[in-house]
Amino acid sequence: MIRWKVLLVLMVTAFTILLAACSSKQPLPTEEEKQAARMQVPCIIALPVMTDLRSDKGSFDQAGAKGGTGAQAMEREQKETIRMIDSTGFPVMAEAQSDDALTYQNAAKLEKGAGFLDQQIKDALRGHDTVRFLSNRQLTSLLPESEMTQTSLLRSIYSKLKCNAVLVTTLSRYVQRVGGNYGADSPASVAFSMKLFDTSDGSVIWSATFDETQQSLMSNIMSAHKYGLKWLTAEELATLGVEEKIAQCPYL
Repeated sequence: MIRWKVLLVLMVTAFTILLAACSSKQPLPTEEEKQAARMQVPCIIALPVMTDLRSDKGSFDQAGAKGGTGAQAMEREQKETIRMIDSTGFPVMAEAQSDDALTYQNAAKLEKGAGFLDQQIKDALRGHDTVRFLSNRQLTSLLPESEMTQTSLLRSIYSKLKCNAVLVTTLSRYVQRVGGNYGADSPASVAFSMKLFDTSDGSVIWSATFDETQQSLMSNIMSAHKYGLKWLTAEELATLGVEEKIAQCPYL
């Protein structure tokens, strides 16, 4: 009798997960939609992944500690050429600022996450002949000499590289899990945005946001079909996010 009860619970759970998976998935673009989108935008420049250091979501570690080296962290970021974004989500030059909530250690964690995310995007888009990747050094060579605005940078990219769009990915949170695969004291948490800008007028052609903190199966049954039964690392969570968002974009 007990075995039948256990079996019934497992069957109900599996059916619930299946229903949740079917109802939660965003419709993916069809092949016809992809072909039309790529004819419209045949060349995309992907910039190196940026970090949004203004956001406190990316400025705290698991303990939520506040540091005393915020100015040093911002000075370090200033040397990276472009590391801040404007209200539209586009990278712009930023003056060094002092932010006591931003420690050098946490800024370094976010920067490390940006490097990992950048590589995952390159791996996911390998073989896409419509996408070209720029390094930080290549991007520096394209910076306008007079003014540093969204419009001027887009105009520079278009005139020198003849590409129709620019993909900007911005990482604002990258928190590593604390614990193991099947027992975590604190879950991984990752947040990033992706925006595709038209180089002709600066408008946003497509955008997506990934903002996930893994929850336990007991807290949210949706997490089982999405992440499985183990606690993911920040790298695994970020990889799933990249795959999910790229699959939703008809231009990529």
